Amino acid sequence: MNPTPTPTPTPTPTRHAWQATITALLATLFLLTGTTTPAQAAETAWGNWGDNARANSAAQSVIIAGASYDITRGTDNNIWFRYNGGAWRPLGGDLSSRTTSPPRILEWPRGRAIVFVRGMDGEIWYTQVNSGSANFWTSWSRLPGGSQSIGAPLVGHSPSGLGTLFVEAPNANRRISYMLLQNTNGAPDPVGGWSVTPYALLSSDANDLNGDGQIAVYGTERFERVLRSFWTGADNHVYSVTRTASGMVTNISEVNGGGVCRSGLSAARLGNQTTVLTPGQAGYENQQRVMIACRGNDGTVWETTSSDGGRTFDGWRRPIGTPAPTHSAPSIIPTATSWTLTLRWNATASSAWPDNSIIAKRIN
Repeated sequence: MNPTPTPTPTPTPTRHAWQATITALLATLFLLTGTTTPAQAAETAWGNWGDNARANSAAQSVIIAGASYDITRGTDNNIWFRYNGGAWRPLGGDLSSRTTSPPRILEWPRGRAIVFVRGMDGEIWYTQVNSGSANFWTSWSRLPGGSQSIGAPLVGHSPSGLGTLFVEAPNANRRISYMLLQNTNGAPDPVGGWSVTPYALLSSDANDLNGDGQIAVYGTERFERVLRSFWTGADNHVYSVTRTASGMVTNISEVNGGGVCRSGLSAARLGNQTTVLTPGQAGYENQQRVMIACRGNDGTVWETTSSDGGRTFDGWRRPIGTPAPTHSAPSIIPTATSWTLTLRWNATASSAWPDNSIIAKRIN
């Protein structure tokens, strides 16, 4: 099976001899006129992360046992995969795995990559790696129907510590459908069917939801592990919903700072991505650092960061350096100590790189 239920013509694949490059640190600080900008961490300059390749979404990545697993949606709407900085190839060698939304990759279960996409049937499909270096993946499997997804799934580790996944998808009613997945012999096994969050009404850009739009983190306001999801609301402002490990919604609020987004959101925290640490444990402070990013009113990437686990943020700003125009939502790739922000370059607004190039920078 693959996530395209009906055959579609295969366009000419994008060029895929890509090579990861991030250039040296930029010394110039760009200040947004009239806005007080918080002190910035070290950032690299924007660099061409995808060489000559072209994509219809920002790139996403996960590092497992020291090797990077990168994915993106090509301009042919197929899913492309790169292992540890090598050549880009159709994921699993399959040129028929079509999607109209960004794919999502994470480590699950531990030591293994899993990819989720929205299929052309509006449902959520997944595949798991067998050998990344050989580009061997399992056949596509579909989660139970009913998500009515119109955009990319958001998938993250549940804060329960039980090895479960929490999947969200923007549905046809501009609400968020969600499902919990448990680990059964290394494969995702749904715990019940799809449910709907009745509180969140998405913007018209809901089909552009992208990236790690949810984080599992220690919530200092509740003294327990929580799951926070971020989305662009119907008024294009940014909102978050907080759930306990059992799934109970405890808070829905607008993210402070008054940000206005013209895309979906990406969100990520630093630190170990599979385990939520508590106060006093090594690495806890890094896990409390959260970044969210989107395409702003001016068509460029904006971001804001938090040092209290996503409860409050320090103010929206463009990353340091030349404003970065993007066609769609950016993506944030987290490590233990830094974020890599990737985007799909808009050459109409700036000729610095070719249109649809994957451009990135690292922020420490």
